[in-house]
Amino acid sequence: MLRRIIPATAAAALLLAGATGCSAQQAQASDCTATLQPGALSDSTTVLGSFGEAPQISAPENVEITSTQRTVVESGDRDGYAAGEQSLVGVNMAFFDAATGETLFQSEGFTDSSRPPQPLLVAEETANPLSEAVRCSVPGDRVVLALAPQESAQLAGQLGAPDAGALIGVVDVISTAPTSAEGPARGLPNGFPAVVTDDEGRVGVVLPPTDAPEGTTSAVRIEGDGDDVTATDNVIAQVLAVGWDGMEQENTWNTGLKLLYTEADIAQSGVTYRAELTGKPVGSQVVIVENEGSADARVVVVDILGVS
Repeated sequence: MLRRIIPATAAAALLLAGATGCSAQQAQASDCTATLQPGALSDSTTVLGSFGEAPQISAPENVEITSTQRTVVESGDRDGYAAGEQSLVGVNMAFFDAATGETLFQSEGFTDSSRPPQPLLVAEETANPLSEAVRCSVPGDRVVLALAPQESAQLAGQLGAPDAGALIGVVDVISTAPTSAEGPARGLPNGFPAVVTDDEGRVGVVLPPTDAPEGTTSAVRIEGDGDDVTATDNVIAQVLAVGWDGMEQENTWNTGLKLLYTEADIAQSGVTYRAELTGKPVGSQVVIVENEGSADARVVVVDILGVS
């Protein structure tokens, strides 16, 4: 029976947990070295359908594998951003029982183009077969991933599928991006703190010697070129929060990327600034000053990396 993939919020928590580190730099695919290589099963699996379409597979019989294999069966623009170390990759994916070809689950994005892709983080410290399958990929790549039984059991359990022995995945790479906002920085309004970025993409805040402006205000320091965030999106982000007294309150550059839930979930999540991100393009850096009177004033810098 076809199983839908786990909800986007759970998937993001699973795939992004523990993600820390510096920004990836723009790199060409030719400069990137993949950790997974083609093999007998990934090379000989036939994929029906083109990139973006819900795939079906035909796998050879009696091919035993002992380690994960990866074959790129369709290639995107090799001049695009290659998903090197510390990259966020948006994918649609489907997994199949290698023995029967039965579809175990697939991303909703294959049949509903309005659904955002599933997020994968390419990072050495959180490496897993699924994230390593898209290392060095560019948008437009279709990857066949073959997992040996001992490696597929955990993934099958996480994705809500039965343990079916060897699994074959088909992964369409929709987007690739670094784990920080990149681009020319704008000046910020009067009363805002100064925001600086180091060579690794980490942000810092220099507070002005004045009181914080009243209320909640925000400004875009770096404008991305992605789709605008909607009120119903979950936002994948880097977040730095600093009190107006200079004390650091939160820093995902040290603790891992954060999933900011929809505006409807503000009461449960406690992310009081979530509405300030709606309408901002993915890839942007947004600087928010909160001073509502009931809480101490603070500044929050958010790099919008993606949505789910």
